[in-house]
Amino acid sequence: MTRPIFIVGCPRSGTTLLRDLLRSHPNLTLPPETQLIPRFYRAYGDPSSDREAWLLARRILQNPRIASWGISTSEADFAGCRSFSGVIRRLFEVWAAKEGKPRWGDKTPHNVRHLPLILRLFPEAQVIHIIRDGRDAALSWIRAGFEPRNLYVAARMWNDWVAKGRRDGALLPPGTYFELRYETLLAEPEAAMRGVCDFLNEHYFSAVLTPNPIQHESGWRIRERTDPAFRSGIVRTNSGGWRSAMNLRQRTLFESVAGGLLAELGYPVEGLARPLSRAEKLLWETDHRLRFLLQRLRWLRKPHWRRLALSVGWAMVRPFLRPSLSRSAGRNPPPD
Repeated sequence: MTRPIFIVGCPRSGTTLLRDLLRSHPNLTLPPETQLIPRFYRAYGDPSSDREAWLLARRILQNPRIASWGISTSEADFAGCRSFSGVIRRLFEVWAAKEGKPRWGDKTPHNVRHLPLILRLFPEAQVIHIIRDGRDAALSWIRAGFEPRNLYVAARMWNDWVAKGRRDGALLPPGTYFELRYETLLAEPEAAMRGVCDFLNEHYFSAVLTPNPIQHESGWRIRERTDPAFRSGIVRTNSGGWRSAMNLRQRTLFESVAGGLLAELGYPVEGLARPLSRAEKLLWETDHRLRFLLQRLRWLRKPHWRRLALSVGWAMVRPFLRPSLSRSAGRNPPPD
């Protein structure tokens, strides 16, 4: 059985670039990100029959993110599947066969918060956690317009997600977890990719220095293609932009939230951190939530986002509405 690969990290930390580089390897393929494994597992659990396995696969394939893969399956493809991971594995195997590659992976940055569950479902998996200076990641994340709506929340999320990924990764068996710095990938791409290939126990090919992007990826990836890094691949100067893009007030705010982790990771800090009052934090969080809600309401005007919201939203509320249907996954999900 081949070992699946999971690329995780705070969004806007180079996960897409790393995925597209690995897609250039003759043995490896990674489809558009799923963002549904934890949610759908807790919603539907393990199938108890071939019919349930097929119905679960159909629900997954109807999700707009997965529908963009352009794969087709039949009920017979899931005969004997009695686990959620078996259904997921089969879907990825169909994708890999379409691409003519023997080994598959998943690039979903948000899975950095769910490593215990990912490894419970796929005990043989290998995880690559790519980490970028939080200030650069936060600025890019806010510009992308799909999650944090101000710098305080971006700093908090970067700090929480990266710290959790590192804590959980440190508990995994040897050969399972690998950390890669985005800045190293830009400055020394060959050395970085040799290290990645060595971790994956795959032969190094120089082809992995040239991205192989997915040509028809849906959703916000259209916006991403306007970025220089997406058009040109490895842009060695695409780091440290925070120095000129952030003013003193912004640098102080970020260090006040995440300066400890920046220093722990070896990123430069300026000693600007100050205590933040509960009232100030509440104001930042309220600003984020209101702006985030308004953004989502605008997105729901578009059919693609309505279908996505219905698919994911139903999976999220299903365990609460009918807990008996979520089986062991919904009753006792692993802590993560």
